[in-house]
This record gives sequence, C-alpha cells and structure tokens, in this order.
Amino acid sequence: MISVTVAAQGKPKRLFGGNFRAYGSGRLSICELEKDPNALKSNEKGFNTTTVKICRFVNKLIEFISTLIHYCLPYFFTQKQTWYCQTARKEPVILEPGTQKFDSPILFEIFKNLEVDDLSNCKLVCWKWNTTIGENSADLARTKTDQIRILFDEGEVVIYPIDEKKCPIRHPLPPLQVLRNRLRHLTTQSLFVRGLIPVESGPVLRLLLSLTLRPQQMYFIWSKFSPDSVSLFEDLVKQNAETVTDFGLEECSPSHLLTDRLLSPISSHLTSLRLWNNGKGSHYGVTDDTLMRINNSILKGSPVETIDLGTCLLSSE
Repeated sequence: MISVTVAAQGKPKRLFGGNFRAYGSGRLSICELEKDPNALKSNEKGFNTTTVKICRFVNKLIEFISTLIHYCLPYFFTQKQTWYCQTARKEPVILEPGTQKFDSPILFEIFKNLEVDDLSNCKLVCWKWNTTIGENSADLARTKTDQIRILFDEGEVVIYPIDEKKCPIRHPLPPLQVLRNRLRHLTTQSLFVRGLIPVESGPVLRLLLSLTLRPQQMYFIWSKFSPDSVSLFEDLVKQNAETVTDFGLEECSPSHLLTDRLLSPISSHLTSLRLWNNGKGSHYGVTDDTLMRINNSILKGSPVETIDLGTCLLSSE
C-alpha cells in the first residue's frame, strides 16, 4: 500500500495555484500572447503575387471548359440513362437474439459469473444490459486497486494498480456522475482525497457514500467541509468501518466539528491514526474518549502502530 507521505508528494504546503492545471486552455492563450505580433505579417508577405494570378487563371479556365461541355453535349446531362437496369438493394435481416428477451434477474445471474472486462463489454451491448449491471454493481465482480487519489486541487484522478510494476493511470477530473460510473466497479486499499472545498464537499461525500470502495486506509488532506457535510463525512467513516484500519486528517476544517463521533466507529480496531493541523485554526474536537477506546483495544491485543494527534482537545494526564 502506498504511504500517505508519498501520496502527498512531499509538498510542505498547499499549492493554491495548482487548481489552474485543470484549465489547460488558459496556457494556450498565454502562449499566443507571447508571440511576436509582426510574425504573422511577415508570413503574409511571403505569398507571391504571380502564384495568385496563375491560380485565378486556372480556375477561370476550368469554369469555361465546363460551360462549353454542357452547351455542346447536353445529351449526357439531360437525357435519362435507360441502358442499365437498377439492381434491387439487399439488406441483411438482423434477428433479435434470445438474450435480449431475458429479464433483469436472469441477466443478473449471468453477469455474476463474468469478469470485470467482460462486464465492461456487456455494458456496451444495449441500454437494458447497462442498466442491469449498474443497478447490481455492488454484487458483481470488481477490479482491485492499490490506491485511488482524487485530487481536486489539481483536477485529476490517479488510480494505482495492485501490481507495483504497472504505472498509475491518470485521468482529468470528470463530472461527479461520470466519476461515479468509473469508480463503482473498483475497490481500493487506500482512498486519498485532497483539495476539497466547502461548496463541493456535500456532493463529493454523497458520491463516495454511493460507492463500495472498501478502503483499508482513508486520508483527507487540505480539505474544507461545510457544516452540513460533516454528518455525511461521519456516515462515510461508519459505512467503511469494517475495513478502515488507517485513518488520517491533515489541515482539514472546520476542525472543531470533527469530533470523537467521527472516529467512534473505527477507534476500536485502528492500527494507525494521524490528526494534524498547522495550529492557526481551531483544534480538532477529538478528546480523551477516543484515546481511551484505543487504549482498550491495545489491552485486548489490537496491533496499534501509530498514534499521531496534533492540536486536539486532549488533557495533559
């Protein structure tokens, strides 16, 4: 599994201009402005006037010859050509396959035995097959990935395959509906989200709630949640409580709303917990209650490896 330090790419602070990367058309405009304004004029002077005159003469000559042929040989243009018999057009008869008559439950039982690549091809057959696969995607075969990074500040999605020898796949950040369709057939060991802003936090968290990624590691960095979306964030952690053992927040706000209730579904079996803030804002609302639950899990034999709590509401005892 890729560590969160590597996932953060070693950047000491947030690059606020990184979001312009999602709008590459602006670069082209800047490059056009840097061009020499006299370059176009010099190219226009390069055309030879003699070449233009020759092209005009040839064009007029072709028009004259075409008019002359129409006038002298009108038969070839007005008389109907009856010396041939038009052959009948043959169109192939396409019979509807029997599988098109299957109901959705029968199709679902068939799709359960197919691999992910086969399911992707079946989605292209017809609307009925695509709908059946989409509605039952949670119970069909899935592609396992090592990490899924959703980088809102850079406008891209990076998917790391399980095989370390294969290169990660980068995609420009699509609309949320398209992103959901691309991720619903995936599971991942690590979910990494960076650069979330309040206005998009609600729709993004609803998107993640509609998926079944089953991550073991969940990490949010440089993310700002709206007050209304904090409850969705808590639901997301609760939904993946069975699999998440490594959880982290870094420079997330409003930090005072991220409390023990967020960590309570996973605090009993966490192996790693990282909560860090730069200290300029408010403290995380995590108290001794979370530490007591982690301590009880350690006494029961839980293999806790890392506890890194910064700027939390912890007592000195």
